[in-house]
Amino acid sequence: MDVEKTMQFLLEQQARFDARQAELHASQAQFVGRQAQFEERMTRIENVLLDVAAAQERTNAILETLTERHVELAQSHKVTEQNLNALIATLERHIASHK
Repeated sequence: MDVEKTMQFLLEQQARFDARQAELHASQAQFVGRQAQFEERMTRIENVLLDVAAAQERTNAILETLTERHVELAQSHKVTEQNLNALIATLERHIASHK
């Protein structure tokens, strides 16, 4: 066995290992940067979703109020219509009795 060839082989292997290790460190640094961007974007998305949810709650409250008002108006309309029909009937009887 040639000691010099073995040492040369080991040095080459170590050099390849060091190069791969440097590549991994570079990749890891890129990943960490992308991860930080992702987390920042997720935080912004979460904030937007919270704003949308709050706006939806306000809209739901407004719609509920409008629905309640609509029911009140519908009931009031029925009473008004009944009163109008009673008035029309009274006027028709009054007119009929003066003929």
